[in-house]
Amino acid sequence: MRFSRKSGRLLAVTDGRILPLSAVPDEAFASGMLGVGFAIEPSAGTVYAPADGRIESIADGKHAYTLLTEDGLEVLIHVGIDTVSLGGEAFLPMVFPESAVKAGDVIARADLDRIREKGFSPIIPVLITNPEQLRDYTLTEAKAGLGGQTEALAYRRK
Repeated sequence: MRFSRKSGRLLAVTDGRILPLSAVPDEAFASGMLGVGFAIEPSAGTVYAPADGRIESIADGKHAYTLLTEDGLEVLIHVGIDTVSLGGEAFLPMVFPESAVKAGDVIARADLDRIREKGFSPIIPVLITNPEQLRDYTLTEAKAGLGGQTEALAYRRK
């Protein structure tokens, strides 16, 4: 991978309403403790890659995916809040660790109805977990996004 670009963008990872992290009903995400980024209140269960890169890891519960972008950002896509408790029952990964992906590729499917039935929030935080690599970032679309097509966050690297 090459890390030469000075600016970039992350796309919405699913259809739904794009939110600031501060709106996430979990203090670890909302406070920025885990990184900077955005969240999506999903209206569909298909999860897309927000940028070109490589899948670094998939959580055992199949609810969280780490992507290393082509320009060196580590992006965590966490499907739902506290959904690790589901033990993977509402998630179907469509990629494997080390899979190369392009922005907009399907990386997972989530059963949003099942997540809600079990009492969990389906909100999807999308975090840059190495924010020290950024000069600044801006939430670019705060109303609604089409997964894999709408720019959600623009950034400039140091």
